[in-house]
Amino acid sequence: MSEMETPWRRDPADVEPLLDAWAKQRVDPTATVSDVVPPGGNGMSSETVLFTLVVDDQPAVHHAARLAPLPSLYPVFPEYDLATQARCMEVVAANTDVPVPTVHWLEEDASWLGVPFLVMNRIEGTPPSDMPPYVFDGWLVRASQDERDAFEANSISVVARLHRLTPATHDLAFLDRPRHGSTPLEQHLNAQRWYYDWAREDQHHPLIERTFAWLDTHRPPEGAPVLNWGDARIGNILYEGAEPVAVLDWEMAAVGPPEIDLAWMIFMHRFFQDMAERYGMPGVPGFMDRARAARTYEEMSGRRVEALEWYEVFAALRFAIVSVRTSTRAIAYRTMEEPADLDDLVMFRALLEDMLSGVYWS
Repeated sequence: MSEMETPWRRDPADVEPLLDAWAKQRVDPTATVSDVVPPGGNGMSSETVLFTLVVDDQPAVHHAARLAPLPSLYPVFPEYDLATQARCMEVVAANTDVPVPTVHWLEEDASWLGVPFLVMNRIEGTPPSDMPPYVFDGWLVRASQDERDAFEANSISVVARLHRLTPATHDLAFLDRPRHGSTPLEQHLNAQRWYYDWAREDQHHPLIERTFAWLDTHRPPEGAPVLNWGDARIGNILYEGAEPVAVLDWEMAAVGPPEIDLAWMIFMHRFFQDMAERYGMPGVPGFMDRARAARTYEEMSGRRVEALEWYEVFAALRFAIVSVRTSTRAIAYRTMEEPADLDDLVMFRALLEDMLSGVYWS
């Protein structure tokens, strides 16, 4: 869907003069903002704009601004904490070699753009596209097997390196969510219950509620927690060729078992691959194979992957709630018809039903 078809996003031409006024006040009176454009098709929850900043006679500097969503434009998440996102990137930059943008300004005064925002350096690179999906066409579809293998390994390496940050070795207390439970996994589960209750708007989605019940019944023992990136998928990484050059989108960061991130990365590709196959396209078969991905992660991290099936179901639950919310938003803006069966708002209903019946892994 193009920017012209997304009524929940603002026109960059409207943002530019507001950002220019902010820069003159907050950065330098001589500052000039120009060339405000969206970065592309990825991202469902917030807005990002790219822009050029010139101060006095200094060389132009290219930045990216991440804006909290306007509450009036049907937000995907009930809360959007840019300060926590900024702190995550700062902690990662200071303690790992994982490439993340440098945060230059966190503007919490909503009077400038109507919402808080943060400004980062712009990093040149290309993510696998969400819209149109990267499994339809693009570099990864046309890549050789060796190139795909390198791309997969480099992407899993990002997760393994992030997981070197743990509550035992680094100060991650800012990610604790005690209102949702006493342990990290309990917090993850209860945070999703809270999110679902907000996102469903008094409707009930039997498939999602069955998934919660399955997760409660089969909940595994809880291992040592790590920093969870949260939205750990290749669409949130900028690449040069097969090399990651920037890890983006930290709004779902938390502390929890490492399998949270690994399962999300595996499942999100499975979602896109299933979409390609339903449209009669080959996609990228064999990419992010779960057994191989788990072995790669274990070798890179030195950790044993446990209960991966449970965490894949949890990944599917998380994305199902997001899917319901974004679909409901599309219905509200009349870009989508409301289905007769509310479970059809889960874009991958068949995959989730296969998980609950056990045939998904066969």
